[in-house]
Amino acid sequence: MAGITWFRRNLRITDNAAFQLRFTMAGVFFFDQQWTGDWLGIARCGEHRRNFLQKSLHDLEENLRALDVPFHSITAEPEVELPRLCRQLNVDEVHTQALPAYAERQQATRVRQALMAIGVRLIEHDDYTLFPTTLVAEAHPTSFTSFSKFRKKLTPYLDQIIVAENSPSLHLQSLTNQQAAVINEYQDITPPDPRAVMNFIGGETFAQQHLVQYCESALFHYKETRNELIGQDYSSKLSPWLNLGCISPRQVLAAVKQAERIGGANASTEWLIVELMWRDFFQFCALERGHELFGGSANRLVEPNSSLSLEKDKDFTRWQHGATGHPFLDANMRELAATGFMSNRGRQNVASALIHDLGCDWRLGAVWFEQQLIDYDPASNYGNWQYIAGIHANSRGGSWFNLDKQAALYDSEQQYQALWLTKS
Repeated sequence: MAGITWFRRNLRITDNAAFQLRFTMAGVFFFDQQWTGDWLGIARCGEHRRNFLQKSLHDLEENLRALDVPFHSITAEPEVELPRLCRQLNVDEVHTQALPAYAERQQATRVRQALMAIGVRLIEHDDYTLFPTTLVAEAHPTSFTSFSKFRKKLTPYLDQIIVAENSPSLHLQSLTNQQAAVINEYQDITPPDPRAVMNFIGGETFAQQHLVQYCESALFHYKETRNELIGQDYSSKLSPWLNLGCISPRQVLAAVKQAERIGGANASTEWLIVELMWRDFFQFCALERGHELFGGSANRLVEPNSSLSLEKDKDFTRWQHGATGHPFLDANMRELAATGFMSNRGRQNVASALIHDLGCDWRLGAVWFEQQLIDYDPASNYGNWQYIAGIHANSRGGSWFNLDKQAALYDSEQQYQALWLTKS
C-alpha cells in the first residue's frame, strides 16, 4: 500500500517506525496552531525555537531527497490539508507518530476522522518514548505519582530496548557529500549570542554528530557536572534534538550502552539513562492526566512578604526580561532570551521564584518557556512546572529554592552572573 508519513516530533529517517521507505510516497509536516498560535496572550513559538525547527526540517528534507522521497511543509491544520494531499497523491494510508500530550492526541483524533471520511487509514506508531506504552501499562498499571516508583518498575526492561534495524543508513562515516556540505555550512554560522553554551543546529545529521562526540568523553563525568551553568559539556545538551525527534531516546540509550562497553559504565553513564527515564515519566504523566496537565493551582511555599515579591502587575514582565533585581535569576532569564536555552538548574530556580516568591500563575511561566525554549516539549515543560508548583508527582508538595543559596552553591565565583548581566 502507498502511504504518506506525517512527521510530528519524529523529524528523522532512522529509527522511525512511521517512515518506511518501501511504502512512503511523500513526507509532510504541518505548521499548525502549536507553532502559529498563542495562549494566555503569549505567542507559543518564538524566534529561537522557530529557527531550530526550520533547520531541523531543512535537514530532514535533504535526507529524504537523498532517498528520492518528496517532502512538504504546509502552514495549516493537518485535518484540513492532509486529506487533500492524500487525494492528490492517491494514497490509502498515513503513518505518523503517537504523541502523549492532550492537544496532540485530540489533533490525531480529528485527523483520523477527516481521513476516514475519504477512506484513508491513519496508523500511529509508538516511538516518542524510550519505553513502549504497552510495556509501561503492563509494568506500571497504577497512577504515575512517583518517579522513584516508575524507575524501579521500568529499569528491569532497559535491556529490551533496541533501535530499529531496518532504518536507512545515516552514519557519520558514510555521509553523502551533500550532507557533509550542510554540516560545514551550518558550522560556520555563529550562535545567536557569543556567550551561548553551544551552537545548536537543528536536524538529524547534527543530532547524530553531537551524540557521537558527547559519548566519546563528556558523558563519563555527566553526574559531576550536570548542575554547572557555563560551557558545552556540563550536560548532554541532547534535549533540543530529542524533543523534536531528530534523534530517538532509543538511539541515545544505545549510544550510552556502546560507550559503556568501550569506556566502562560509571555513575555518570547510569545517570544519563536515569534522565531518559525522567523524560519518559513526564510523558506518561501527560498521557494519564490529559487536559489536567495545563491546570491546577500552585501550592505556594513562601509567605507573600518574600523579599523578592514585586508589584503584582509588574512581576511577570520583570521575570520574563530578567529585570527582577536578583542577579542569579536575571542571568538565567537573559540567557534564555538570548539563546533559547537554559540549564536544568536554572530552570528549577526561575520557576520556583515565579511561583513561590512572586506568586504568579505558573502557567504564564510555562507558556513563556514554551515560546522560548528550543527543547520545548509539552509533557516535559508543563509536567516540570506542575512538579515545582506541587500540583502533581512531588511528594514534598512543591519545590522552593533559596536563590541566594543556589547562587552561592552553583555560581560561587559569580562567573555566570557576570557573563549574562554584562552586555555582549
